[in-house]
Amino acid sequence: MSIRSWLTDRLFGDLIAERVQNAVKVLDDEYWQNISGDDPHVRKPWFQRREQLEQIYTTARTNPLAQRIISLTTDFVVGDTIEFTGSPYAIALWNDPQNRMQQRIYRWCDELTRSGELFVVLSRNPAGGMHYLRELPALMIDKIEVDQNDAETEHRFHQLTNDADGRWWPSRLAPVGAPQVMLHYAINKPVGETRGTSDLAQVVNWLDRYDFWLEDRVRINRYKGAYLWHVTIENALPATIKAKRQQYSRPPTSGSIIVSDASEKWEAVGPKIDAAAVEADGKALRLMIASGAGIPLHFLGEGESATRSTAREMGTATFRHFAHRQAVFAWIVEDIIRTACQRAGQPDTAELTLEPIMTEDERLAQEATSATRKQPQPEVQNA
Repeated sequence: MSIRSWLTDRLFGDLIAERVQNAVKVLDDEYWQNISGDDPHVRKPWFQRREQLEQIYTTARTNPLAQRIISLTTDFVVGDTIEFTGSPYAIALWNDPQNRMQQRIYRWCDELTRSGELFVVLSRNPAGGMHYLRELPALMIDKIEVDQNDAETEHRFHQLTNDADGRWWPSRLAPVGAPQVMLHYAINKPVGETRGTSDLAQVVNWLDRYDFWLEDRVRINRYKGAYLWHVTIENALPATIKAKRQQYSRPPTSGSIIVSDASEKWEAVGPKIDAAAVEADGKALRLMIASGAGIPLHFLGEGESATRSTAREMGTATFRHFAHRQAVFAWIVEDIIRTACQRAGQPDTAELTLEPIMTEDERLAQEATSATRKQPQPEVQNA
């Protein structure tokens, strides 16, 4: 061993060994770890989730079918009849003019369907002790810090702001004296995930494709009727052709008469566009969208796709889905109110009753039962 090698081994041997081990780890997949600390096979990275959410938000603003799916869910889940009962503090919170819960829950249901998540901030007024409710879009929350041993125990939430550092919101685990806390609710959440998934996640690409398909059909139908005149002059000299070009520089108006001799031949030439009926293609796209959203086609205004009897059968599964979502949404609203009551040191009684969702057969059976109960009983005469 040379003196140089001996000095290197004595002075830098441990550093060299450490770098060799790190190089080996780089080549071994066993030591690879996602930058977010999450398992990439279970949890979707934030940039992918944000890209999907941005696509869904844009589609929901511009695509009538997407907006119809969202509003249809809210119409069934929330409905017209809203009854709330609870402790005096819960009633005061519900009716407070700054909360406007009777109208706010419609917006909550829209956001839950659109993004698959609901982030609600509870702010406590130190003067009167009343809690005020405000929601934040899921697009603004990029990180959720959870317990190391329990992914369902959330500690705080990071909000994207104009400031590079953003803002951290404490969860419901914060001390009672905390002025603000954030509550998080998610639907369509796979096992092992922290974030929810939008109802439109599986159909947003098909909604975009349907948009493109419709735009192409509009362009084809617009240009397939366009035409131009082709004028043929037999045995014409270059000077004659030039003069005719100047003479016909302005095309004849629609309905005008063209008079020419035998040397001129006028022919209307149109684009050869194969614009045959493509109703089946459009229906296939709409069926894919409706199936992914869990609703039949006639719910989207396509009444000719089913008869009354088949529509009744196809709607059963959809009603079950809406009934399940209604139970989840009612629990979310009740939990928010109960949490506000608990943090205010008040009784946490809260119950939200929404219009029940029933199939056609269930509705008819209920009406028949009600009619039977209202029917007057015959009088019994004594012999």
